[in-house]
Amino acid sequence: MRIVAVRWEPVARILSITYALISVGYFLLFAYTDAPTLTLPLGIVAPLITLNINLHLPRPSGLALGAAYLVATVLCYAVSGWLTGAAGTLCFNWVAKWMGGIDAKFVETVDETLPESKL
Repeated sequence: MRIVAVRWEPVARILSITYALISVGYFLLFAYTDAPTLTLPLGIVAPLITLNINLHLPRPSGLALGAAYLVATVLCYAVSGWLTGAAGTLCFNWVAKWMGGIDAKFVETVDETLPESKL
């Protein structure tokens, strides 16, 4: 079996949610340390590729501004996760098309010819 393409919307959505959840931890780390600025990425943020704009926000002076920073952190990371997932999936699909598919020997499938008790 060969994988020839992956739908990009679900991958982008899942990575967006994952980045948003991670951003809450990042914000809490910022809130409970004495870091002078909060850095928010906006763009493609992946382990080997970083094509983003970093927004550097100074430490908030009040609770309302801190809450706004939390919302901005979650939004920036969610958008970055969506862009990263979409770009990564489109690159995967391009490579899979170029190579005629990616071998998926490690994927286990169910043999429908066996009786249910043998599964």
